[in-house]
Amino acid sequence: MRIAPLTVVEMLTQRLQIVQEISAAQSRNLLNRQLSGGAEFDIQGTEQEIAASGCSRELVRTLADARERLRKANAEMAECDAHCAALEQRLEELDRCIAASR
Repeated sequence: MRIAPLTVVEMLTQRLQIVQEISAAQSRNLLNRQLSGGAEFDIQGTEQEIAASGCSRELVRTLADARERLRKANAEMAECDAHCAALEQRLEELDRCIAASR
């Protein structure tokens, strides 16, 4: 049984969906970059406070929390980057198919 090839309209519809997915992933990545920057700012501020006033359990806890937020934001950025790369590859394949069908 042969599967019928996609029509140009179907390929363009898929292309639009992929572009929308890329846009959503890039928006999430932008948010993660902002979260990462905020965490880095908190880390620097807490480290300066520790250097100036000494270490306390509260400051250690604050520092650990900021480092965890930074780790999560960086991990999510890496995940978004990988997802975008896969989507962009699929987009290129679709573009080649669309160009070949004209």
